[in-house]
Amino acid sequence: MGHRVIYYGEANGARTRRAAEFAPADLDVGYVDPTWSADRQREELKDAEALVTNGLLWTTDQLADMPKLKLLQLMSAGFNTLDVAAIREMGIEVCNNSPAISNSVAEHAIALMMMVYKRLEQGIAGVKDGSWQERAKSGPYGTLYELAGRTVGIVGLGNIGSKVAKRLTGFETTTLYHDVRDFDSDYEKSLSVHRVSFDELLDRSDIVTAHVPLNSRTRKMFSTREFAAMKNSAVFINTCRGPAHDQGALIRALQTGEIAAAGLDVFQNEPLQKDSAFMTMDNVVVTPHLAGSTQERVDRALVFSFENARRALNGEPLQNIVSLQD
Repeated sequence: MGHRVIYYGEANGARTRRAAEFAPADLDVGYVDPTWSADRQREELKDAEALVTNGLLWTTDQLADMPKLKLLQLMSAGFNTLDVAAIREMGIEVCNNSPAISNSVAEHAIALMMMVYKRLEQGIAGVKDGSWQERAKSGPYGTLYELAGRTVGIVGLGNIGSKVAKRLTGFETTTLYHDVRDFDSDYEKSLSVHRVSFDELLDRSDIVTAHVPLNSRTRKMFSTREFAAMKNSAVFINTCRGPAHDQGALIRALQTGEIAAAGLDVFQNEPLQKDSAFMTMDNVVVTPHLAGSTQERVDRALVFSFENARRALNGEPLQNIVSLQD
């Protein structure tokens, strides 16, 4: 008989080793490597009631080979690679890990703001190549700015967006937000945020930072119209999902001066192609989808995932069930 809880990841991977350390002794946890043969995987997965995975593509055909499965638990926040509605029709619930990832991504979003404003990438390169301050202080973007006193617009005040807002209070920013959900005034006051329409946020913000799930409403949410509505001095930050912005429209807006700069951790296609225009643009900072990769986030996600697996096995209410807003 196979294991009731399966962690799906490379056998020698760092996260799998960490999962083995965090797996509760009272749970029957097994491990399946995605590089194993389909037959071996099918055999090991057939008795699984809870499957912990890192957001990899799972089709209904694959899941049909797991007749006892109750929970597909994602280590990640994103779930756009899954047909959640169809999976639920099979009697399998899908839960993600956005609370666990929120601190890590919020810090990264603010780090990108600082990197753009302080020209840190160019400054570090100048120290290393001997040009000192020249790279950071030359060219059309060679001016450094402070984050303090700026107006920051947060699109999506969920687990991550709210953490961004909380951390921005120390920078004394004016923080606006837009969200499809309603939040009460006490919650807004606790985060020092002000609700505005999407168009007002675009018009007023010095920095626009995106923290939305990827669905039909948010795909290319930031495109030609939205970039045109921003200030010419505006900075666009995306640490959520690459397809939330129209990559071609963003490149044009940056090249024509419609907006000033961007800090990006996510892209329409990853890894980012070496010939991408972003690679040579002096007003763009790019990082390789690192925002949610801290060790603390991995540990929190593992603890949450195994706790949710226990709930599934015991027939208890699950936490952080994916919400479909389409």
